[in-house]
Amino acid sequence: MSSSSKNKAPISLEQKERVLVVGMQLPGETTPEVENSLAELNRLIDTLGAEVVFSLIQKKDKPHPAMYVGTGKAEEIGHLVKEHDCSIVAFDNELTGTQQKNLEKVFQCRVVDRTGIILEIFSKHARTKEAKNQVELASLEYLATHLTRRWTHLERQKGGIGLKGVGERQIELDRRLIRNRISRLKEEMAHTATERQIQRAHRGDKFLRVAIVGYTNAGKSTLMNHLTTSQVYVDDRLFATLDSTVKVIDPKTRPPILLSDTVGFIDKLPHSLVASFRSTLAEVLEADLLLHVVDLSSENYPHHLEVTRQVLDDIGAGSKPSMLVFNKADLVKEFFLPKILERKYIDSLVVSSLNPEDMKRLRSAVFSYFERDMIELEVVVSYHNTWLQSQIHEYSKVLEKEYLEEGAKFKIRIMRSTANWLKLTEESKKT
Repeated sequence: MSSSSKNKAPISLEQKERVLVVGMQLPGETTPEVENSLAELNRLIDTLGAEVVFSLIQKKDKPHPAMYVGTGKAEEIGHLVKEHDCSIVAFDNELTGTQQKNLEKVFQCRVVDRTGIILEIFSKHARTKEAKNQVELASLEYLATHLTRRWTHLERQKGGIGLKGVGERQIELDRRLIRNRISRLKEEMAHTATERQIQRAHRGDKFLRVAIVGYTNAGKSTLMNHLTTSQVYVDDRLFATLDSTVKVIDPKTRPPILLSDTVGFIDKLPHSLVASFRSTLAEVLEADLLLHVVDLSSENYPHHLEVTRQVLDDIGAGSKPSMLVFNKADLVKEFFLPKILERKYIDSLVVSSLNPEDMKRLRSAVFSYFERDMIELEVVVSYHNTWLQSQIHEYSKVLEKEYLEEGAKFKIRIMRSTANWLKLTEESKKT
């Protein structure tokens, strides 16, 4: 790597670059587990447009502190890099800055880890300013732990007005710049989070909220497009969408039900990313119901299911009410598998987001879930109180309406929280 190279994170994988992938099998891990994880890493690399030309797995008791794979295996990989004309070596686990530096010296090419690749995908797919800030924050926090003296400009001494003093190394300046930028990003994100809270407070208890969660590429965005009238970007690649989208499931439904799509989860998801996307995942934390979508066509769907549950636990949403939805049933060859799953996972649904009847069935299941928590009231509203009459029509299901001398008499089904907000329970006691 030339001395003029800049410190950037994550390292970009360019089109047509040839990549050698390395995995490690540690005690307690099975060969299929490691192979599946490596296959997923290959898909991540493919998402960036690069080509995996060779992959290998080393069995080891623990990672080597300086080289991760050990000196002998590092030399072997170095020969493979030259043999296959690779410009990048990608590791399936996170490397330390020292390991990355040492390996680059041996391989004479760039070395990236799983976290760096995920960060690069996130940076490419972020669309809104909020998502871009979240990705930049995670990238800087990652870079802060990987700054090493790999480049000669970091060896130069600097001093002068406004600096710590003569003799401060460039690497320390880099760290200070990173800390300052992280601080500014956190301030911006805190401001954005406050605005989101105001928006949610404005929505109050008038809306019911459902959040779609699941492993990346489980078909969440396609499911949302067919459950609502929204058009969320869909692509058969990992992390195709990062920005949460909120839409009404059915404009005719009372009370209105908001559906939000969220960033997909993945195995070995860096904690920095989970923390950075906490504001986006607030849609999950504040949801009344989670739709946990699982790709039934994937051989690893049981593992994907558990990974999603673990991430939900990590962000404090593990106890949220959820509905398990097995998606992509149209791609499953085993005829009896869906029925077996419905019996094994109580209250689960097996659907294809491309099947209108399945989407109708899923909508009905969501509506039925909320119906259980609705109460029935009879209220009389003065004819002069047109605002309350409009709110009743907007946020409750009107079963009967009768015109009396003192006002309009409504028989309604409504969520208790909305009834409290409209003070309808007090009104009903008066009638």
